[in-house]
Amino acid sequence: MLNDNDYVVLKNSFIESQRLFDKLNIVANQAKEIEYDESGLFYEDEERLQRHWLKLSSKIIDSLSHDLESYKVELLKNKNLETRELTINLVKDEEVSKILVDYSQDGAINITQIS
Repeated sequence: MLNDNDYVVLKNSFIESQRLFDKLNIVANQAKEIEYDESGLFYEDEERLQRHWLKLSSKIIDSLSHDLESYKVELLKNKNLETRELTINLVKDEEVSKILVDYSQDGAINITQIS
């Protein structure tokens, strides 16, 4: 479990990354709009969105890693691009804190500590 001071650092890091979360929400919207057909042309769009998602989420994780230096920060991959949440493991002294960040609303995030 995160202590109160580390939670404040985590929260502030995510607040500073709000524009990145908003961009991730746009990626999820675009993924939802992809028309899957038999031609296979959608693969290019899907791959482009996956690269964009990875770039944005990596920036968020890098910032968090910088702010929470004593933790190892691990991003867990989403099942699909339409999922509007990041699942993050924070590891310190072999103790894992699992964090879920819901960014489904523009301009807002919801942070839940699962374990």
